[in-house]
Amino acid sequence: MKSASFVILCLTWLADMGLLSVIGPLGRHVPASMVLYGCGFVFLALMFRTFPENLRASHAFGLVFALGLAARIFFIFFPPNTDVYRYIWEGAIQNSGFNPYLLTPADPLLAPLAQGELSGIWRQINNTSFGAVYPPGTLLVFRLLAWVNPTPLFFKSALVLFDLGSMAALALILRQRQLPPSRLLFYAANPLVIVFIAGEGHLDSLQVFFLLLGCWLLGQRRHLGSSISLGLAIMSKYLTAAAAPFFWDPRAGLRQLAFLLPAALFLVFISAGPALFRPLGEFGLNMHYNDVVAEALGMALGRGWPVAAGMLFLLGLGWIWLTEDDPLRGIYLAIGCLLVLLPTFHPWYLLLMAPFMCLFPSRPWLYLQAAVLFTFPVLGHEFQAGIFEEIPWLKLPEYLPFYGLLIWGLVRGGGISSDHTFSAPRTISVIIPTLNEAGAIGRCLAALRGLPHIHETIVADGGSTDGTGNIAKTMGARVILSGRGRGVQIRAAAETAQGDVLLILHADAVLSSAVTERIICALTEDRAAPGGCFGMQFEDQRLARRLIAALNNIKAAATGIAFGDQAQFVRSEVLRALGGFPALMLMEDVELSLRLKHIGRAVYLKRGVTVSGRRWTDGSMLRNLWQVVGLFFRYLLERRLGADRGLDERCYRKYYGVDA
Repeated sequence: MKSASFVILCLTWLADMGLLSVIGPLGRHVPASMVLYGCGFVFLALMFRTFPENLRASHAFGLVFALGLAARIFFIFFPPNTDVYRYIWEGAIQNSGFNPYLLTPADPLLAPLAQGELSGIWRQINNTSFGAVYPPGTLLVFRLLAWVNPTPLFFKSALVLFDLGSMAALALILRQRQLPPSRLLFYAANPLVIVFIAGEGHLDSLQVFFLLLGCWLLGQRRHLGSSISLGLAIMSKYLTAAAAPFFWDPRAGLRQLAFLLPAALFLVFISAGPALFRPLGEFGLNMHYNDVVAEALGMALGRGWPVAAGMLFLLGLGWIWLTEDDPLRGIYLAIGCLLVLLPTFHPWYLLLMAPFMCLFPSRPWLYLQAAVLFTFPVLGHEFQAGIFEEIPWLKLPEYLPFYGLLIWGLVRGGGISSDHTFSAPRTISVIIPTLNEAGAIGRCLAALRGLPHIHETIVADGGSTDGTGNIAKTMGARVILSGRGRGVQIRAAAETAQGDVLLILHADAVLSSAVTERIICALTEDRAAPGGCFGMQFEDQRLARRLIAALNNIKAAATGIAFGDQAQFVRSEVLRALGGFPALMLMEDVELSLRLKHIGRAVYLKRGVTVSGRRWTDGSMLRNLWQVVGLFFRYLLERRLGADRGLDERCYRKYYGVDA
């Protein structure tokens, strides 16, 4: 039944795409184009849900590839975008000995070409006062294609070949990451990709192909090849440079600098001098279309908006680089961060995001790829009146749901499906690391009495001399001795724990009465969640401490990175898959959070634990806050740079002011 539904949906989707290709260009019949384009995404979602599960991987990939190829053939005669004529022009003038960085299409020196055999091409070029904005790699591809056959059909056909190469590279990456072949549908059958590459013929297929090739080689640990592929992607379109930090592996050595080698292509055009980047700068600073964040920054800051946008991007890129261990997920997030900050955001810019939907399906980004249909009326006005002019109110249906879904995803998780599904938990092992906690352990343990689902309570003591262990035993806890250091102690306890879920609790923390029930419910409802944490508050409710608690909770909710005073919990089967609890003297809570991100999104549960805040009673509040934040970022940075040997011990000595 499911296979029959899939076949019917495929045929319906192909008919939809075929009809869209016939009525093109997009601006000729705007309402019909909007409906057909939007329906293409609806059918795509249904095809993904009904994809046959019993197919062999090779057959499944072949089926998806055949669907994508068929739709691309439909669009090969679709009217090209005016950008294609610029591609032909810039390739042709190179073959005539001119530098496209140095001479704009309107330059009098090029008048003989513009009025000669290229006159038909020249008349279709937009923005003739701008020189070339594309990188040298792309211009050289244009030169080669124009030398062979300077026609829109040939250029589009060549770009579709790169697009098919992207599909092949994606199939290899999906195999590499053991993801289902059905994920390839999000690229192969994506109407955005089909319309704007096979239909309109945008050059973005070049950068997508080289980026995906580099990603596959990176997964193969072939660092030289992946770096060169990255360099070629950047030399195809500069946006890909956002991916560069995530190709860096501190263990791979200087081979990774090979991504700089393709920059030698600039030498071909060196005669342009400073003009190499002048058109790009003018385009970036002066052109605005379909933007939101850049427009808001411009309204607030005036001419200072580029600096603000640049700083926001660098901050976002830095955070992603520090906290994402999966390089492909880091690339996906970095590209998304860049795209939302661009001052000009044409629909085909999303082609760089489309392949990552196969790896990290995202409701907001898939919605935005569909919602570019709200830009079609702009194309309709251009088709009818010859004027390209933004229609501002159409940004509302395009962007309000997108940003709403994006924010909702930060808080509650925005994925479509997960690669992991876990069983419903029934029991909890509570683990409490201690070191001279006689004054606090009794209250902590007393709050656990009578809570449902607790299978055992384990106190992992690091060598207390104040009777902490005896107090814990008298209150019914099992006490084990281990080496000093929170992570070391927790790992020792976790290795003996029998519960389905391990709940890590600090000795100066008190749980609310519903905590254990909420853990079981949350992990039963979200079978993909590997674990999570709670919102915390201090006993002392003065404003400064409430602010610190709020910042801590926002961090955990938005990023999935929790501190130990937030009662972290993790499925025992997940911990076994990760090789056990990180045996660190300090920052074990951060490390656990980062490792859980490999498995899935941790859940965040509001209000559940109250801590003493004793750390904040000694010395200056600001000094303590600065120390915690400093150690946190120091750990992330040194860990990312591969300088994490003994890092936990250095953080321990700094935090406690004692020798480890």
